[in-house]
Amino acid sequence: MKKNLTLFGFLIILLTATYFFQEKRTLQHREEEHAKHQLIKESDIASLAWGEVEIVKKNDQWLMGEKLVSHNLMTQFLKKLTSLKMIKTVDGEIKNYFSSPLSFKINGINWQLGDMTLDRQGFYLSQGDKIIVAVIEGASGEITDDESKIEEIKLEDLKTVLLKKADDIYENQLFRFYPSLPFGKVLIEAEGRPGYELDLKRNKINPAPLKGINVHDHLKEKFNSILTQVNLKKEVPYSEKLKASPLGKIIFSDDKDQVTWELWLGSSGSADSYILDTKLKKAWLMVGGTLKIFFLHFQDYWDKKVIPQDDFKTFDRMDVRFFQDDLEAKVTVINRQPLDFECSNFKVDINKLNTLFMYLFNLAEKDQADRISQLASSEKKQLLTESHLRLEIFGQDLLLWRKAEELIVVNLTQGFKAHFLLKDETFPTHFRDMLK
Repeated sequence: MKKNLTLFGFLIILLTATYFFQEKRTLQHREEEHAKHQLIKESDIASLAWGEVEIVKKNDQWLMGEKLVSHNLMTQFLKKLTSLKMIKTVDGEIKNYFSSPLSFKINGINWQLGDMTLDRQGFYLSQGDKIIVAVIEGASGEITDDESKIEEIKLEDLKTVLLKKADDIYENQLFRFYPSLPFGKVLIEAEGRPGYELDLKRNKINPAPLKGINVHDHLKEKFNSILTQVNLKKEVPYSEKLKASPLGKIIFSDDKDQVTWELWLGSSGSADSYILDTKLKKAWLMVGGTLKIFFLHFQDYWDKKVIPQDDFKTFDRMDVRFFQDDLEAKVTVINRQPLDFECSNFKVDINKLNTLFMYLFNLAEKDQADRISQLASSEKKQLLTESHLRLEIFGQDLLLWRKAEELIVVNLTQGFKAHFLLKDETFPTHFRDMLK
C-alpha cells in the first residue's frame, strides 16, 4: 500500500513537470507565433477611420465627435482587425492586387483591403506601400458547405463593417452611456403600479416574496439581460418640455453614486417616450417596445415554483399520495424522459399524469407560474370542504383548483396559490381523470 502511494506521488510529480515543461512551452510557442504574424494589436488602436466615419477611443469607449459608437459593433470589428494574420509580403504595383480597394485608417496610417489570392485561401492587404498576403483567423459568421469560400466570407464580413455609414454605427443601448452605472440597489417605480427595490448585491427584493417562494437565483444577471434591451432611437437636446406625462422611474445606486432614469411621454398627442437624466441634463428618444424594464411586476423577479427549491430533491423513484373524496392511491413516479408512473390498484393515464407533473415540477414551458397569490384562511377553509384532487409530494400538501381559464395549484403547506393560465379547457384536474 505504501509503495503504491509512493508511485502515485511520483506520477503526480511527473504529470506536473510534463505540464510545465511541455504543455506550457507549447502554449507559449503558439502565443509567440500568433504575436509574430499578428498585424494589429487592439491595445495599439487609438483611432479608426473609413468613408465618412472618424472615431477615436476615449476612456475605453469609442466616439465619433461627441456621439457614442456601438459597443457591440466595435467589439466585432476589433476582433476581426486583430485576427488579421500576415502570410507573406509580395512585391509589385498595388494596382495589380487591388482592383476595387476598400480603404480605412488605423491611427492615421492608410490600409486597404484588396483582391482574393488565386487559390482563394487569402487576400491582399496593404499597409502604406507594403503589400501583404493575409488571412483572418477564427471562425466565419456565416455557415457554408464550400470550404474554398471560407476565407472570402470572412473578408466580406470585415468589409461589411467598413461599408457602414455614420448613422449606422451609433450606440443604441442606453446603459452603454453609463460606463460606471451603480449596481448596488435598483428602485423601480411605474405609474399606477406598486414600486419595488432590487438588491443586486445580496440577491434580495423588497417587498420580499411570500413564504415558500424564493427570489430568482441570479437576480443581477436576470436584471442585466432586461436592461440590455432598453434601446434608443437617438439622443435629443435636454428640455423640461419633454416632461409631459410621467410613466416611470428607475434609480440605480450604491455607496458612491446614484443615477436616475425618468421615463416620460413627450406629449398627449404623441406616442414618443423619452428617458431623461436630470442630473446630467441628458435626454433620449426611446424605442417603445424596449421599455418593459419599467413595467415588470416585482413577481417577475421571483422564482415562482409550486414546490419550494429547498424541498425539491432529485430522485429515481418517488411515491406520491393522490386523494379526492373517498378515493386514494399511491403512485410511484419514475424519473425518466418522459416521466413514468406505477400504481398497484389503479390504471394510470401516463399522458395526463405527465401533463399534470409539468405544472407540479415546473418543467419545460411551465418553468414558472404566471403569478403567485396569498392563500387566505377563509379560502383554505372553503377549499377543504369542496371536492378537489390533492397530492402529497416532497412534504407538500397540494390541491388542484380548476377555474375557467386557469389552473391554480394551491400549496396548503406554504400558504400560497400558483396561478397558471390555461388554453386547454379539457385539462384534467380530478382523480378519475388520471387514475381509473
